[in-house]
Amino acid sequence: MKRILLIVGWWLLGPAAVGQQPADIVLLNGQLFTSDATRPTAQALAIRGERIVAVGTTAEVSKLVGPNTRRIDVQGRTVTPGFNDAHNHFSPEPAGVHLTFKTMEPTWEETTQALSSAVQQAPAGTWVFGSVGATVVLNEQVTRAALDQLAPRHPVLLRAYYGHGYIANSLGLAKLTIQEQQPDPLGGHFEHTSSGQLNGRFWEYAQWQPSRTLAAQVPDSTVIRGLRQMAAEAVRMGITSVQLFSFMPFARFVRVLGQANLPIRVRAIPFSPTTPQQRDLSEARQLPPPAAPNAKVKASGIKWVLDGTPYERGAALRQPYQDRPGWTGKLNFSEAEVARMVQESLDLHQQLLVHCAGDQSAAVVLQALERNGPAASWPARRVRIEHGDGVVADLLPRAKKLGVVVVQNPIHFSEPALFHQRWGTGMQPMRSFLTAGVPLALGSDGPLNPFLNIMLASLAPSNPAEALTRPQAVQAYTYGSAFAEFAERDKGRLAVGQLADVAVLSQDIFAVPPPALPATTSILTIMGGQIVYDAKALK
Repeated sequence: MKRILLIVGWWLLGPAAVGQQPADIVLLNGQLFTSDATRPTAQALAIRGERIVAVGTTAEVSKLVGPNTRRIDVQGRTVTPGFNDAHNHFSPEPAGVHLTFKTMEPTWEETTQALSSAVQQAPAGTWVFGSVGATVVLNEQVTRAALDQLAPRHPVLLRAYYGHGYIANSLGLAKLTIQEQQPDPLGGHFEHTSSGQLNGRFWEYAQWQPSRTLAAQVPDSTVIRGLRQMAAEAVRMGITSVQLFSFMPFARFVRVLGQANLPIRVRAIPFSPTTPQQRDLSEARQLPPPAAPNAKVKASGIKWVLDGTPYERGAALRQPYQDRPGWTGKLNFSEAEVARMVQESLDLHQQLLVHCAGDQSAAVVLQALERNGPAASWPARRVRIEHGDGVVADLLPRAKKLGVVVVQNPIHFSEPALFHQRWGTGMQPMRSFLTAGVPLALGSDGPLNPFLNIMLASLAPSNPAEALTRPQAVQAYTYGSAFAEFAERDKGRLAVGQLADVAVLSQDIFAVPPPALPATTSILTIMGGQIVYDAKALK
């Protein structure tokens, strides 16, 4: 209560009256987009320690300049809260050769050529990895046997770039410790030949334990180097927070995050595996106590993947796919299992995060929540639907009532022709979330470029009627993402009392033409009052 009264007093009296101590840093003469509904725009802000102590005009904030204050004239630049990528992945892999293609959707012929060339140059036993698309993943001729013919002396793993669908050769299966009689895990499956042998193709939760096996082959030093590279790219883009899923065993992931001492805040979220009998809750049961609000590393939440994606027609739909009559995709777990997930989140006092690409998977989650206690009890728990492409019109009132938070990834909107072919034009809402009062956060689920995703959110190529305004997109990428991790009291806005996580941008993202948005970078990134990236563009 004392903190609230101080903040209210500050707004009533202004910085000149309250600011007895000089600021450590002031940013002056900017165009501040605050993501704060009480004061959407401003010219300047002041930082003392790790928090913002004043937001206002340049004249007001200048009164907090003392002999040791660092005064930064941002010269009319756009200034935003540090971006918060609400959904991304980090999973290291051992050294190997990566196939290169001209597009993200190579043909099988292009893949065979690249693979044949790679194995001629790489020493025997070297991993060969290939990132491919639905064209290869859905080609049933691409099997263990076909890969063995092309690469008999190298372990090979082809993976869908969108994360759903793996194909390995015999040496690859062995390196991933997948046995010939490997049983299907709950929520996933291995394909077999007519004689019962593994054919090298595996899906959903059958993919993710092998991904952990890959990560286990990477030393901590390499993992830390990869994390630091990711963080360096993040601050260059004005990102100060990332919410990360990893296939690494969770205790190790949290440990190396601490050792890496990154210049960003990371919320680590368990991505638990399954066994043939059950979902493995051991990591969720061993989560550390809640961290301090200003902690650079936090660990919380429980994530489950309830369906696939439209790329491989794995998203679970209520109506058949338009390009595959009679097929509605597939839920990875039964409705009863989803109900157990909901109850476990309550028992463990952890936020539940569920990947739902289709409308059927979203409907199953809403039903499970409705059947577990009064609807009014759920908003405080902020159950997250990741992607939420299928949280469509008739589901929105239920989602609103239950306080569900949707984390959307606009990069998924970049292939409208394919999505229209799969499921028509009624999916992938965004603006409807805001209209209905459903909290919305944005994450990249891919390249760490918030401005690419802001462009796609403001165009919504798959469903233009659902496009956001740029201010709405930026607010979802800052305040919305903070709300999605219960951190809105401390970050996501340029407001008094908030952590001083700030980005000064290279161009006015509210005015440049859409194609110019992805070229935006940060020229000055501040995290907790410390300058963590400086492009030296300001004198």
